[in-house]
Amino acid sequence: MDVLFDDAVLSQYMKDKKIQPYRLKQVLQELYKNQNISWDEMTTLPKDLKSELSEQFEIINLSIEQIIESDDTTKFAFKTHDWYTIEAVLMFHRSKHFDDKLNRITLCLSSQIWCPMWCAFCVTWKLGLIRNLEWTEIISQMLFVNHYIKEKFGKKEDWTLRSVRNVVFMWMWEPLLNYENVTKSIEIMFRQDRFSLSRRHVTISTVWVIPWIQRLIDDKIEAMLAVSLHAPTQALREKILPSAKRFQLDELMDVTKKYEKSTWNRLFYEYIMIAWLTDWEQNEKDLIKLLKWQNCHINLIPYNENPVVDFKESSIESINAFKKMLEDWWLTVTIRDSMGRESKWACGQLGYEKLMNNDVLD
Repeated sequence: MDVLFDDAVLSQYMKDKKIQPYRLKQVLQELYKNQNISWDEMTTLPKDLKSELSEQFEIINLSIEQIIESDDTTKFAFKTHDWYTIEAVLMFHRSKHFDDKLNRITLCLSSQIWCPMWCAFCVTWKLGLIRNLEWTEIISQMLFVNHYIKEKFGKKEDWTLRSVRNVVFMWMWEPLLNYENVTKSIEIMFRQDRFSLSRRHVTISTVWVIPWIQRLIDDKIEAMLAVSLHAPTQALREKILPSAKRFQLDELMDVTKKYEKSTWNRLFYEYIMIAWLTDWEQNEKDLIKLLKWQNCHINLIPYNENPVVDFKESSIESINAFKKMLEDWWLTVTIRDSMGRESKWACGQLGYEKLMNNDVLD
């Protein structure tokens, strides 16, 4: 079955059935603005039309397998039509100055079924790569999560609905290896009559995929770019990111500078803090030399430990010292909050349960 939000298919169906054009707008309003993903909730549609559409279209093409909630995160395990599990994580950012009031909501979503990138510190790659997600499966994650937010929080004081404000393509995993489906999804996220997200609120996180970064430039895709740098030298990158052998670090730096100039967007560099590996003073000096003339922001990510990978998190003293030295050279730096790490769904931990249960395939 086709999905209800595939505009081209739905529009053609309505033309063929001689259904009035305004009904298409009603359907899309129910999905994107009213955040409804069941036929019963779509009260603006007549019963006979809902019955007809339900026989021809799925509202979303993922089913929910599990929802696990904590104070500041929610993990969603979705089941695809071919019975694989993908995961997405919702993060709730609260104001520290206004009675812990909910400030914004970020969704880290999947663009592949598992991961091909072999990062030594990550669990997910150990599952291997099954396939790329279709754009409809990416958008289905968004629609389901926005419905969950509506059910969880209700309406705001002004009677509008809360929804995902920031989207990061990073969870499962290398989005630029699924270029066509990811960029089509981003186009839908940007549209005012769909999710209406700002171009500064959608981020593509990538390891090294230089030709596709160049294609982002050529295609004028104006999403934000976060590069999983994790090491300031080619030798160390190859040690912890074996797939980085494909391209040299200077090639990566050249293309990210081009991206910065073409989009006027500040670049984000992700740098993982692993004890006795990435947190040495020489690493700091090399990182400063590499980035000091770029318009960039560095996110220091405390390593999220788990029993299936033999690395240790840097001490908070080491992380703070690392941050200070970078700031002394006028680089902007944030120590990333590791939301969800206790429940094993922080960065690098997705797929943990499957490995611990020796249940790689469903």
